[in-house]
Amino acid sequence: MTETEKKVFKPNAMTLLTILLSSMVILMGAAVVAPALEPIANHFGITDNFTKSLVVSLPSLSCAITGFGVGYLADRFGKVKVFYGALLIFTIMGVAGFFATSYISLLVFRFLLGIGITGISLTTTALIGEYYTGMNRAKVIGYQSAAIGVGTLILETTGGSLTEIGWQFPFLVYLIGLPILIMGLISVKDPSRIKREGAFESMPELDIPNRGRKILFCYIVVFMEMFLMFSVPMNFSAYITSMGASYTLCGFLMGVMGVSQGIFSIIYSRRVSKPSEVSAYAIAFLMMGISLALLYVPNIAVTFISMVVMGFSLGLLMPTVISSLSMYSTAKTSGKVMGGYSVALNLSNFISTMAFAILIGILGSFHNMYFLAGCIAFVMCLACLVVRARSGTPMAHTMPKESVVQTPVLSESPVMYDSILVATDGSENSMNAVINAINIAKKNSASLTALYVAGSDASSIVGNIDSVDHIQMGGVEESEDIFSKVHSLAEEAGIEVNTKVLSGSPANVIVDESANHDLVVCGSLGRTHAKRAFIGSVAETVVRYAHCPVLVCRMNR
Repeated sequence: MTETEKKVFKPNAMTLLTILLSSMVILMGAAVVAPALEPIANHFGITDNFTKSLVVSLPSLSCAITGFGVGYLADRFGKVKVFYGALLIFTIMGVAGFFATSYISLLVFRFLLGIGITGISLTTTALIGEYYTGMNRAKVIGYQSAAIGVGTLILETTGGSLTEIGWQFPFLVYLIGLPILIMGLISVKDPSRIKREGAFESMPELDIPNRGRKILFCYIVVFMEMFLMFSVPMNFSAYITSMGASYTLCGFLMGVMGVSQGIFSIIYSRRVSKPSEVSAYAIAFLMMGISLALLYVPNIAVTFISMVVMGFSLGLLMPTVISSLSMYSTAKTSGKVMGGYSVALNLSNFISTMAFAILIGILGSFHNMYFLAGCIAFVMCLACLVVRARSGTPMAHTMPKESVVQTPVLSESPVMYDSILVATDGSENSMNAVINAINIAKKNSASLTALYVAGSDASSIVGNIDSVDHIQMGGVEESEDIFSKVHSLAEEAGIEVNTKVLSGSPANVIVDESANHDLVVCGSLGRTHAKRAFIGSVAETVVRYAHCPVLVCRMNR
């Protein structure tokens, strides 16, 4: 065995467990002491609501300030090294709060804690993108979201229980970072040592239309979701105790949200049919709005239901955003991309603290404040639906009969098209469309381009789940076989055909590409032969939003 072979690293069960345990602290690492806010304020004599909330929000401000910088370090020096350092900072600065002798020193410890949370957040998410591919990555992203939810239950319930002993005891929860660090040193290694099949290093990067705008949209979505969600832990202890409940119950109810998030993530990841990315965002904001509106009713049972619905919202939106960002990033940029994700995630926490502290003073009660937050969530739901409509991904409609055309028998006709695009996924129906496209191209002496959308089969959580690198691996392999058949058919007809591989949502990619052609040809059925599902999600979208005429071919049965 060569020295290189000895160094080959393969992620194992302990690697996965370490990543999942680390993921537990991403969302609620700062809020673990939220149930103790009132006792902490009483101990240090703090009366201002905003100053009180800094114990929870300051780590998030730190994350927002340092996110891109830590992401750069992860890309420059290695994600694993940053991961180790982040866990060490998280543990030391988290526990340091137990020994704080002044409010200022406590805030300093909390700010430094945020740097650790930033490193853990972006490295664990980026490592998932590099360690796992295809369906395995889909499963791990679902597990990660579930782990975040379980972490909410464990951390918040434990923090609430320890608050009953004394204000400083919740800070001992951060000792969880020590065993995670030890496990990481054993099982988490440099992703560059993972053995990959084939020489994909030199392959050109796949083209993702509007990549920057799509990444920015993900940031905006996660910012708004977390902005609304963090209105809860910041004020929850005072809200719950005002109804005569204990700090332990406060932590438990926050934990219910986490468990609901985990359960929903796992169930959702197993579904075969899923909404598009933007549709998932709209549904998540709808559920968030319902959850927050329910908090207008000061009742423990209603609050329990609210936390369940809020967990469902997070369980849908978080893996959707992570999956999308994984697709839009590469091994060389994942640190910075996930650093931006960490900034959006945590900046929302800090701004939420300031905004809702002011709103409580204006509106006069927690109930009114939560109701307003719910209305904001409903507005975001509508905004996502508008974006969905404008991007050419409408809600499911009934396919107009006139849009589906029987395979035509072509005769001599005047030239109508100069450039033709045919979309194919290798299925029988799409190859029938290829034959028709070749026929039309020959009759019109037109150029013909065959398009394959890489990642179109990998929609396990929210459409595309692979990073660009791994979509490229599977997409190039798959397209080579498909394009060989296309070239063979074209040669028989005596014409040339260009081939193109892009990644993204099949419908959106085809619509975007249609702007460069005079005619789009596609099949009425995809690989699954699930006619209604395919027509509703791809062919209908292309028919309705393409920039040129569309011919949808179906086979005679």
